[in-house]
Order: sequence, then structure tokens, then C-alpha cells
Amino acid sequence: MEAVKRLIRGMERLFNIAIGVSLVLILLYGGYVLWDAYMVYSRAGVPDEIMKYKPSPSNPTLSELQKINPDVCAWLTVGGTKINYPVLQGKNNTEYLNCDIYKNYSLSGSVFLDYRNNRNFTDLYSLIYGHHMDDGVMFGDLTKFGDETYFDAHRTGQLLVPGKTYNLEIYAYLHVDAYESPMFDVDLSEKDYAARLDYIRKSAVYYQDVGVKSSDRIVALSTCSSATTNGRSIVVAKLVEYA
Repeated sequence: MEAVKRLIRGMERLFNIAIGVSLVLILLYGGYVLWDAYMVYSRAGVPDEIMKYKPSPSNPTLSELQKINPDVCAWLTVGGTKINYPVLQGKNNTEYLNCDIYKNYSLSGSVFLDYRNNRNFTDLYSLIYGHHMDDGVMFGDLTKFGDETYFDAHRTGQLLVPGKTYNLEIYAYLHVDAYESPMFDVDLSEKDYAARLDYIRKSAVYYQDVGVKSSDRIVALSTCSSATTNGRSIVVAKLVEYA
């Protein structure tokens, strides 16, 4: 009988040890998840050593940033949002999906121009991508344009390219399917471009007439939307040369 009692006590000790180890592992995993989330969002912001090279509208030079990475082609800001990032352009549309400006792995990736576009933004239609991140970082604020009050209150921005500054006149917000919408085709003839302007006007959730003509250039900012499986939120702006 005493041997049975010792066996039971031993089993109880082993059970308690197993429970304790499990609790420690759960706490460690929880800590790792919190640390990982913190690292993702901390890397989504622009590091101080990059932010100090942000060009000014009166002197839009990207030379220092291009020494770090020659793929930098612009700097984008949208007034009243957290969108304030260098824009990169890779050899394809996956290169900067999960890479930062240093070409290091980063879950939040970079803001990047479609590889088919001219990096000087001389195309009639240019398309810029960014991840949808919580707390508004990267292109997380784009989905907020789905609220009419927010859309009406955030209508300006700037795009700085080497030697030139453009003001952004935001005029449309669209919610589209990534696999069905023509918004992801950037190779447009003049006839195609006229059709694109008409598509934007007719398909927009919100639209403000800013007098876009077929001779004007526009830029679209695209991010994922959780509202639908393949949904994309797109904000469209007219490029106006900075005076």
C-alpha cells in the first residue's frame, strides 16, 4: 500500500511539473507573439536615418536616399494621414512586397510603384502599392477613405520626384476586386486612358470633380481591404505641378 501511495505522489509531482512547464511555454509564446507584432509595426514606420533624408517641396532631391537604395524613385505624403514614405520600384511587383528600403526582410514591406510604370511619373496613369497595416501605418489609412466624412477631409498630398514636386488632388475612392478591376492595368493608350477616367468616375464610391482631363496625369494608391476576399481600396489623385 505504501508503494502505491509513493507512486501516486510521484505521478502527482510529474503532473504538476508538466503543468508548470506548459504554463511557462504558453507565457513564452505569448511574449514572442507580442514581440513579433511590435517588431512588425516598428519596422513599418520610416527609420530616423531615412526620415532625415526626406526631400522638401522646394528642393525635391532623392540623391541621399538613392545612395542607400537606387530603387527609391519618389517620396509620398497624404495630408492628415500616416502615409509619409519613400516610394521604391523593383524589377517586379513582388520584390518590395516584404522588403524594406535596405532590402532586408520585413513583413510590412515597402511602398512601391508598379514595375511597369515610368519611375519619373510621366505616365498618364501610375499605380502605387502598400500593405494594409493596423494603426494606419503603411497604407492602412487608405481604407478610411471609405467613410465619406474622412474622404471629404483628406483631399491633399504631395509626390516628390527628383527635381520636381507634385501636389495631389485626391478626387476618388474605389473598392474593387483585384482580379476583375481594370485599375491594375497600367499600360494604357490614350483611348484606354479616357476609358479609365470614365471607369473611375462611374465606379467610385466617392467622387469629387476636380476637372481631370485626358491630358492630366493621375496616380492611384492601392491596398488590400478585409471587407472582401480579393478586395482592394484605391484612392485616386490628380497630379498638379507644385508652384
